[in-house]
Amino acid sequence: MDHVVRCERLSAHTSLRVGGCAQFFGVPESQRELQDLLCLAEVNELLWIPLGAGTNLLFGNQGYDGLVIQTTRLHGRSLVGGCLRVGAGELLRSVAWSACEAGLSGLEWAVGIPGTIGGAVAMNAGAYGGQMADVLLSVESVTAQRATTRASEELSLGYRTSAYRTSALEEVVVEATLQLARSSPAQVMREAERLQVLRRASQPIGATAGSVFRNPLQPPTAGQLLDRAGCKGMRVGRAVVSAEHANVIVNEGSDNAADLLTLIDRMKASVRKMFGVDLEEEIVIVS
Repeated sequence: MDHVVRCERLSAHTSLRVGGCAQFFGVPESQRELQDLLCLAEVNELLWIPLGAGTNLLFGNQGYDGLVIQTTRLHGRSLVGGCLRVGAGELLRSVAWSACEAGLSGLEWAVGIPGTIGGAVAMNAGAYGGQMADVLLSVESVTAQRATTRASEELSLGYRTSAYRTSALEEVVVEATLQLARSSPAQVMREAERLQVLRRASQPIGATAGSVFRNPLQPPTAGQLLDRAGCKGMRVGRAVVSAEHANVIVNEGSDNAADLLTLIDRMKASVRKMFGVDLEEEIVIVS
């Protein structure tokens, strides 16, 4: 296929700048092309994995022995009433800002979050008390053979997880329909800008993938536990825990996935030793 290349370096497609070669790498521009890629994987018995903007993925140095399908060219936006239909490849923060400017409330929390709509659905992305589950009405997702419209209730949306992340649904999101509420553009923009200021003050600059670990079910948060365990500034090679936020790793190198994986293990061990709490990764590790 025209949209498939061999041995594409994944470090060029992840915010952490790490990851070896994908055996095959495809970038579909339509639902049909996406299904053709899935069919290619099925016929050739290839493992496959979807990739959005790569802002929450850590690929190992050995890369991926299969087909990586990047969905960033699955575009499209349309508004009918308060329902916004958005292609999986659209950037979440761009969609959020556009909605706020139009006086549509429900995505104020998302204006500073990187990544695509498809990735946000799969992770049930959220911040500041909001999450995709609050606004997601339905999704269109595909396999090699069929396209299916699924209500949000079918997706097992939980804290930073869904049926897509757990592989309970082996499908790829093509489009999401969001239910937003009409409000005053000025009021919605004020709230969005307030949350954007908060995010900028707490999120380090550099090659990061956001929060490394999920928050435990009960306080303290993962960041607070990591901070109290002395993880700020912890370093392995060119990977370092941010001095601003103990739940964020900044990568100062490239193609050094082993540094990141070792640092993640040390962070977990520090919290376990001091508090007896086993943190779970929010970042998706493909190694």
